[in-house]
Amino acid sequence: MEDKDLHQLFYIASLIRRYLTATLTAEEQATLSTWLAAGEKNRQLFRELTDEHFVEDTRQELAATDMQASFERVYTAIGLRKQPEAIAARILWLRNWKWAAAVLVLMAITTAAFLIIEKNKPPVAAATLQPHDVAPGTHKATLTLANGSSIILDNTPDGIVASQGATVIRKTSNGQLLYDASQTGRNNNIAYNTITTPNGGEFQVVLPDGSKVWLNAASSIRFPAAFSGNSRQVEITGEAYLEITRNVTAPFSVVSGKHAVTVLGTSFNIHAYTGEENIVTTLLQGSIRVTEGAYSKVLQPGQQSSAGGAAGIQLINNADTEAALAWRNGQFVFNDADLKTVVSQLERWYDVSIDYSGMSGYRFNGEISRNVSLSKVLKMMELTSNIHYTINGKNIHMTR
Repeated sequence: MEDKDLHQLFYIASLIRRYLTATLTAEEQATLSTWLAAGEKNRQLFRELTDEHFVEDTRQELAATDMQASFERVYTAIGLRKQPEAIAARILWLRNWKWAAAVLVLMAITTAAFLIIEKNKPPVAAATLQPHDVAPGTHKATLTLANGSSIILDNTPDGIVASQGATVIRKTSNGQLLYDASQTGRNNNIAYNTITTPNGGEFQVVLPDGSKVWLNAASSIRFPAAFSGNSRQVEITGEAYLEITRNVTAPFSVVSGKHAVTVLGTSFNIHAYTGEENIVTTLLQGSIRVTEGAYSKVLQPGQQSSAGGAAGIQLINNADTEAALAWRNGQFVFNDADLKTVVSQLERWYDVSIDYSGMSGYRFNGEISRNVSLSKVLKMMELTSNIHYTINGKNIHMTR
């Protein structure tokens, strides 16, 4: 099967997924109708895929299935070498249409090949990388103390890292940095600390009030080593997921330039990378107020705000929380994401530079673990589009 046929297979799978979620455009509906008119096998498969009971039964069956073993059986059934792209290329021609439909439901629900085998693999060790490949990011960050001294956290052993006034800073066995302010000696000198992750890094910190913060790659948080008074304020650049300890007498606020998020106790994600057009805040639990200049909005769980420029603050109901929180859960999740969005995430996580000049109009759906090497992600993108790539050290070039 040629690349164009494989691309069509994945595209049809994505259209069926969009049909199941009632999100087809008129143009996409026309494309799907043309595919259905091409033959009885297509129509038979479509009927099975869109049968409510079959879809639900298949969801449950696949959820309890060892996907590696399942695809091994398909490899054997159709006599192909053990490569997921080979499976995808031939799946519609399996004689066992019930099994073919089950596999395609998996493709349709998750959209194409992103979930086939790679989702739950452990991190790739640098020593096992193939030539011309790039390892995924790891837990690493730099702590800058109030006196300006720096500590490379990924090279620091577990235990006490430093102290700031009455606060003891510990690195835990699970890779978190814990600020223990239980030794509550009164200190009028506020000591500000900063934790910074590089490209290819992420880190977790437990703040002095017990609030938890996960930093994505190329991000930072600046905060006092001990909160005092009737407010708790931190400054964030880049992206962070926060679970805030409730304290009605001391509201918690996150500041990113002119943008501020005020909370009492909640879980939310803030995406505020320098150079990107908008600051996007996604609320999971609780209630927050987003403020930028003269504009202000209160968010409820499942809502998302987008703020930037003269447009003020735009509120999005039924936000795609799965995509917003994917990085926190160790995944890339793309739901109709444009190429610029995908490239930005890959550049930060793999610490690479991607040249995609002249490429436009591409959109991606699917998910894959952030623990796989860069070539695995690029290969999945190649399989679901006509994009091709070359890796030269830390420089990646994309072509049609």
